[in-house]
Amino acid sequence: MLTRIIGLSWLLWAVVFPVIALAQNSSGKVVVIHYEAVIRECSEGKRAFAEFDKQVATKRAQLEKKNNELLTLRRQLVEQVGSLNEQAQLTLSQNIEAKDTQMKRDQEDAQKEFNAIQQGIFRQIALRFGPVLQKYAVEQGISMIVDSSKQTNQVFFVNPAIEITAEVIKIFDAALATDGASAPQ
Repeated sequence: MLTRIIGLSWLLWAVVFPVIALAQNSSGKVVVIHYEAVIRECSEGKRAFAEFDKQVATKRAQLEKKNNELLTLRRQLVEQVGSLNEQAQLTLSQNIEAKDTQMKRDQEDAQKEFNAIQQGIFRQIALRFGPVLQKYAVEQGISMIVDSSKQTNQVFFVNPAIEITAEVIKIFDAALATDGASAPQ
């Protein structure tokens, strides 16, 4: 634990403080954005994630139904253990095991599918968002935009005055509305 704290301290001195010093000595600004929040909260993101949530709910209901069937079979095995012959118990146990294995596969497949859909949503919106963010940065004289939404890019302190997420969401939504008005239907 102490080694980790010392390592983080060195990281802070080696990486963060030079960036802060550079930002203070330059004419540009350093701002923080919560990139994931921009993707999820812009109008296009809200629409895409609402549809995604519907897909998740549908799949969850299907999995819940299968899980209930599995629970019923398990209950049946426990309740009828004394009245079933060995062959019937074995057949029921194998049926339960097969359904349990299939349930686990279905859950894993659903998780992979949902991860792929989420990544696709992020990628699709990011392609349109990048140029808007670059234009905003140039217009505002920003030297660096730091993404505070990723665990690997931790930020130890953020002055709320430099948070631009809400402002950028509004600008991005306005740009999308303009693109939508001029895009052929």
